[in-house]
Amino acid sequence: MIQYLAQFTASSWLMETRFLSGKEEKARFDVYILGIDPGMDGAIVALDHNGQCIGSVLTKKSLTVSVGKGSRREYVPSFMADALSSWGPLSTIKLVVLEKQQAMPKQGVASMFRTGVGYGLWLGILAAKGLPTTIVRPVEWSKTVLKGVSGTGKDRAIVAASTRVPDLDLTPGKKRVPHSGLADAACLALYGINQ
Repeated sequence: MIQYLAQFTASSWLMETRFLSGKEEKARFDVYILGIDPGMDGAIVALDHNGQCIGSVLTKKSLTVSVGKGSRREYVPSFMADALSSWGPLSTIKLVVLEKQQAMPKQGVASMFRTGVGYGLWLGILAAKGLPTTIVRPVEWSKTVLKGVSGTGKDRAIVAASTRVPDLDLTPGKKRVPHSGLADAACLALYGINQ
């Protein structure tokens, strides 16, 4: 049996864990913040309190499966839930920052529905796991995290992520172009560090 005792203070982002197996042992895990871009091309990025990348997961590659003959993909809720504990016990998550999703002009009905499904699944999973969550609109986090960053659109998030989280690989695998979902997720986690 493992009992988790979380001790968060302003000066310490470490969590003490007590293993109860006859004798008492102590171990320490780093506490981290997750940024989640919930879109089908989104990602999860875990950062420590210094903004160092602990890890990342691409939604399309790891949290979905192909359906039918075409390129259509569906979310797999169990994969999504498992991804949250990729870097340690759930109790080491200090905060999850989830980007709020909304319908956009000129977006197709199927695309809007898929976006809503992914967002709803993340809301349900985070609530079921009892994780501290902040839901933030893109306009809010970009005002804070992208302040003073030159460029337009998604390029600003890519510049900010590559500058402020240099150990995050924005071009994983065979990608040549930086992954905007990874950049957004990193920026969301950076937003969470300042909360």
